[in-house]
Amino acid sequence: MSSAASMVALAEKFRGVLGVDGAPGAAAGAAGPGGEDPLLMDLETQQQLIALGISSPVTRETAGARYHIELSRQLADFLATPLQRVGGLMSLPDVYCLFNRARGAELVSPDDLLQAAKLFARAGVQGLRLRPLSSGVLVIQGPQHSEEQVCTKIAQLTTPPPPSSTVSASPAGADLLDKPPPRGNGPPLLGPGLSVSDVALALGGISVAIATEHLLMAEARGIVCRDDGPEGLRFYRNFFRQDRLDTAALMGF
Repeated sequence: MSSAASMVALAEKFRGVLGVDGAPGAAAGAAGPGGEDPLLMDLETQQQLIALGISSPVTRETAGARYHIELSRQLADFLATPLQRVGGLMSLPDVYCLFNRARGAELVSPDDLLQAAKLFARAGVQGLRLRPLSSGVLVIQGPQHSEEQVCTKIAQLTTPPPPSSTVSASPAGADLLDKPPPRGNGPPLLGPGLSVSDVALALGGISVAIATEHLLMAEARGIVCRDDGPEGLRFYRNFFRQDRLDTAALMGF
């Protein structure tokens, strides 16, 4: 805990070095006898250090009766960047870990975080809401989240690669023969099969619970169909929805 508090204190110190406008020149007057302040470094490094923690975390002592409202607003400000990275949907346990790591020594309890997330609308926070997944996992959803975009991405991941052929000639100069393309981890018609972990990685390192929810949503919309086999549960492109099936390709597996 003392180390976390020290990191927040260090972030505060470098915030002062950068100045109000984030300009490194604002602290030029603090240079030592040699003309250089040992705290000064390149702007990018200083900004990374500042981002390590929340400089002024909301506490019960400072906010009093408005603690949960102010905590809700600070949580919304903090989540802007993390939600952007993961497509606008983050599980509450993940939020709890990230938020407390940024707060340093001023940790919040799971109940306080839950209450703060429930107060987004009352606190005047636009675009964020707390909602349960079908599995029961609570998530915070931002304006960046789009079910249509998620389904489009999953459809792209399950699309078969374009057909390619390898041309070879016999020593006797026989006719050229086209060889079938490699099958990969699925027959040509089906395309690649996706596991939950595949989707979690492809969508920016999201949690397994959210990746599962995305796949179930795509399945409900008829975009993918499941195959529960020896290799575990995998999802393939839903070729049943095609108007005409390639019978020859189906016979290939």
